[in-house]
Amino acid sequence: MDRLPAKQVVLIADANPQNISALRAIIAEHYEIAVATDTQETIQLALAPKSPEIILLSETMPAADIAAVCRRLQANNTTNRIPIIFLCEAGSEDTVARVFDLGAADVITTPFKGPVVRARIRTHLELKRYRDNLDRSVKKRVSKLQTEIQERRGIDDTYRSLVEHARDGIAIIHDFKVKFANPAFCKMIGLSEKELIGAHLKKFISEEEFIKNTTRYSHRIAGLNLPRVYKSQVMHSDGSTIEVELNVSVIPYERSLAALVFMRDIREEDAWQYCR
Repeated sequence: MDRLPAKQVVLIADANPQNISALRAIIAEHYEIAVATDTQETIQLALAPKSPEIILLSETMPAADIAAVCRRLQANNTTNRIPIIFLCEAGSEDTVARVFDLGAADVITTPFKGPVVRARIRTHLELKRYRDNLDRSVKKRVSKLQTEIQERRGIDDTYRSLVEHARDGIAIIHDFKVKFANPAFCKMIGLSEKELIGAHLKKFISEEEFIKNTTRYSHRIAGLNLPRVYKSQVMHSDGSTIEVELNVSVIPYERSLAALVFMRDIREEDAWQYCR
């Protein structure tokens, strides 16, 4: 046989036995009831393993006790989401204003009317359920995003390591200036990263190669189907010329386009082919 779902717990914090009896008669059929008659017992039951879903807090408790209960519940991460409905006599406007300032969610006045009590409790339990579901959804989403961020950081670290240890020179060129250069690229040119970043292409390629390469890049941007890999020359800081193979792709960069350049020194390959 299927087990019936457990009833939600309603904590009645009231020092007046008549109020407790009246509330029991109104809600006992629908909810499990816990009763506290003083501040200490209210806090203990609120923090119990089977904590209440809602608390009915009566003005029959001393004012100082009511304030203490509200502060203690709101200061605790386990209980600060429990709605508090204040129970008082009709016409207690000053008291009502004070308990709203203390964080009460609603007020029910005596004499208790069954439909009103049940409707108020049901409404605030529904609101609590929606808030709890939203919290769980947000926490789940945050957890998922944190996992994705960690995974992306891991991927970024891997790519960064590959780029830093690559034998080919890798650079990003935007607006004819170097925006990124890996250690291999710096070594081929004979300049430090600090000297290269922000440097114009003409710092390490001749005027002829500059025109040839930028024209080729413009044609690629215009949509012409040109080979990505081609031979070129760069100038080392010692004045020597290096034969290189360039592999150039067009990539998005800072709301614009840039050239992702892979540069390989082909002098050793040419020498090896000659020796064969």
